[in-house]
Amino acid sequence: MKVTRISRREALRLGLSVTAGGLLLGCAAPRGAGRAGHAQVAPAPLNAWVAIAPDGIITLVTPDAELGQGVYTSLPLILAEDMEADFAAVRVIHCGYDPTFNNPVKGYQATGQSAAVRGYYPLLRRIGASARDMLLAAAAARWQVPVEECVARDSVVRHAKSRRRAGYGELAAAASRLAPPGEPVLKPPGEFRLIGTHIARKDSAAKSDGSAQYSIDITLPGMVHAAVRVSPVPGGRVARLDDTRARAAAGVIDVVRVDGGVAVVATGWWQANQALGLLDIGFEGGASDATTPSVGSALATAVASGGLVVREAGDVEQALRMSSRVLDVEYALPYLAHATMEPMGCVASVEGDRCTVWAPTQGPTVAHKAAAAAAGVPPANVQVHRMFIGGGFGRRFETDFVTQAVQVSRAVGRPVKLLWSREEDMTHDFYRPAARLRYRAGLAADGALVAVDVVGASGSILARMRGGLGGKADAMSVDGVLDRELAVPHLRIRHAAVDSPLPLGMWRSVSHSQNGYAKESFMDELAHAAGRDPYEFRRALLAGTRQAAVLDLAATKAGWGQPLPRGHARGIAIVASYGSIVAQVVELSRENDGPRVHRVVCAVDCGIAVDPRNIAAQMESGVVYGLSAALWGEITLADGAVEQRNFHQYRVLRMNEMPRVETWLVPSREAPSGIGECAVPPIAPAVANAWFALTGQRVRSLPFTSHLHTA
Repeated sequence: MKVTRISRREALRLGLSVTAGGLLLGCAAPRGAGRAGHAQVAPAPLNAWVAIAPDGIITLVTPDAELGQGVYTSLPLILAEDMEADFAAVRVIHCGYDPTFNNPVKGYQATGQSAAVRGYYPLLRRIGASARDMLLAAAAARWQVPVEECVARDSVVRHAKSRRRAGYGELAAAASRLAPPGEPVLKPPGEFRLIGTHIARKDSAAKSDGSAQYSIDITLPGMVHAAVRVSPVPGGRVARLDDTRARAAAGVIDVVRVDGGVAVVATGWWQANQALGLLDIGFEGGASDATTPSVGSALATAVASGGLVVREAGDVEQALRMSSRVLDVEYALPYLAHATMEPMGCVASVEGDRCTVWAPTQGPTVAHKAAAAAAGVPPANVQVHRMFIGGGFGRRFETDFVTQAVQVSRAVGRPVKLLWSREEDMTHDFYRPAARLRYRAGLAADGALVAVDVVGASGSILARMRGGLGGKADAMSVDGVLDRELAVPHLRIRHAAVDSPLPLGMWRSVSHSQNGYAKESFMDELAHAAGRDPYEFRRALLAGTRQAAVLDLAATKAGWGQPLPRGHARGIAIVASYGSIVAQVVELSRENDGPRVHRVVCAVDCGIAVDPRNIAAQMESGVVYGLSAALWGEITLADGAVEQRNFHQYRVLRMNEMPRVETWLVPSREAPSGIGECAVPPIAPAVANAWFALTGQRVRSLPFTSHLHTA
């Protein structure tokens, strides 16, 4: 165990109120501290900081952003368990950019891919246990008793024989002078008192009473406001600009060029946004000839080409020729926007050679780099304050809104609060890739699965982020196209990366959302081709795996096979992602020529359930997000520009359309795995499979509204 001493100045920089007599702890995480089976990362320091004030208040500096997924509660819960701390006395604050807070699973500081709990769980447990042992040792030394006779609980150390007790705040100063234990003893899961219980969220009160700070809440002396208009065609640039009328408008201070467009700066945001309409502006460049049909044609051509091999076993072509029956099916999925509740925005202040930003960022590492570049200052002179986030889903890992805010502040020499309109947000996203997948499979005479061939085609997020793939296959784009647990003797997985006219980014559950839909729809088609019940067919393929237990739980709790009301049907799907497994059973009926989902039963194996209530909340959130996309989600292109501009064209689930969602957990003592994204992939195929059971119609392209007349 490594304790890192930091100065009072450094503590204040982190936002800790460390007074005399306090205890400040840090712990270096070992390489590969994530769950067994996760990829190892290069050695990188990671420090998580804990402060104990004399009044007993414990402060955890969380390295992950709170964007609704619950890390403001789950991370301090993990710490408090082994620390034997009073959870009510633990407060949480965000840290800014600091490479010492890199996630052990990722190797850098970012919130996404459901990596917060699974990344920091081992580390925070060791930090908590070390703090507990140091506090016990401090109490034993004070009372001159053997440390083995002292017991810690609820932030109090007690000595039963002498009936003495001392709070953590009283012991903090003495504990801070002790050497930490080399390998603190962690509690066995059977002794957990906090982990696995229902705990009120730490951020709920602040978000309810308005005290939670989002970037839109930041006000600085002399601050001005900015609204932007960027080329409607990605990659375009300003070709013509006459800003005379805009500059003459009430409240307007300046008109500033930003990457790909223009920002109007004014005394208020509404004035700035209204003045954008007074600009005489023209754009040129970018893929202005791109359309939705041209994207579809490129994907179809790429699938036909076969792509690059990612995984292969046996002789697929020979096995298909020898099969009693071969299924050959293609699935198509559209571009999707993130559609976060809070549009993109950022507060920035460039003063001389220093830059400070208040950003709702999922990626402080990349935000810090982008701010330094835009401000033209050394990275050491940049400070990133992380704010609460009103929905991220992967969109806020990007840095375009940070760059714009810094560019404007640098130009006008004042702090700037930049906020995008909903229209700007919808038309300038980093979209989920459009994709097309072809599945071929061979069945034996008895219905056994003997061969599977998958060819996927999509734009490549990795290629966009890395500047190319170097001739290699994009393994991330095939995440989840076929379960590794399936005992298929002959298989081949290929992928063809296609140039995308739209910028691509991580969308909640990333490639699992497209591939989970195609894979589980195809499994349903295979079951019917084999003359088997869809649940029983999957159950046989997954026998002896963790997935089988999840599938069984979902089917049992949903009453699979039991009678339903007339006009209702069920569908089932199961997807493993980010170390977790989620199976969903959907019950739906037909309404206005489309599906009306009444009930969703979710069975989950995510290892140890740190916060069961939050897991249920994430299932509900994922169902809303994934169901909205399945029924209505689609970004289309005309002349290179996105056609959807607001929620009247990009429909989301309404309150009266929300199904009942039930969550059931598979008991587990495995290390916790991801949960924030894992409910999204199964919902679309479960709906499609239930729709087939009800109507006999296969839905092989999304959204449903593309071929159903759903209102």
